Amino acid sequence: MSATDVQKKFQISIDGKEYTTRDDDQEAASLLRLAGRDPEKYDLARLRPGDEPKVIKDAKVLDLKDGDAFISVKQRAKITFTIDGVGYSTKDDDQEAAALLRLAGLNPGEYDLARIRPGQDPKVFKDEKVLDLREGDTFISVKQSSPVA
Repeated sequence: MSATDVQKKFQISIDGKEYTTRDDDQEAASLLRLAGRDPEKYDLARLRPGDEPKVIKDAKVLDLKDGDAFISVKQRAKITFTIDGVGYSTKDDDQEAAALLRLAGLNPGEYDLARIRPGQDPKVFKDEKVLDLREGDTFISVKQSSPVA
């Protein structure tokens, strides 16, 4: 084997740990496995100076360069919940009450959102309140009362 038959080694980092490779084009999922991360639970994001991390799809083949840096990002789990008995799902685990009302097709100017929990009174939220959503949450809409003159 001659020196020209050997591909150059180069360093990349994933989550701050250095890895050496000779393969200059790899799938994002392959790089996650290299770092011991399950591609079903994590996404890979490329780090660029001065930019936000850019998430890359698992099957995307990346052209690697010496010194490339990546991080693994835990995927958000899907949360299912109900509003007025209708099921919804999201990966955004914190949302304003008004956004949830709009999701249910309701006008936040006319309705409030209330969370129902077993053994507790319904808790009504102001439109701007950011709610932490949990799997199986149950909400109801509450018609706002208008003052009588």
